[in-house]
Amino acid sequence: MVKTTDKLKSFEENYEKLEKLVNSLDDSGLTLKESLDIFEKSVKLARDCESALEYARQRAQALAEIQGAAEKESEEGEAGPVPEEGTLGL
Repeated sequence: MVKTTDKLKSFEENYEKLEKLVNSLDDSGLTLKESLDIFEKSVKLARDCESALEYARQRAQALAEIQGAAEKESEEGEAGPVPEEGTLGL
């Protein structure tokens, strides 16, 4: 299984591939089998892209929550431990 962080690294590449595949479906010279093969590849790439975006959304939300907690603690005068970069537990 591919780690989600690896999917983030290849998101742009996968998205470009997906766009090309979707555009190729407009080719009226494709056979039904070719169209289905392209559709199948497109679905897989779309899932990979969606998974990467969901991970990014969760990570951004976790970072925002950490920032909000840090701001609240600084307002209250309490200093809590700063989480190490990349250790959000996602």
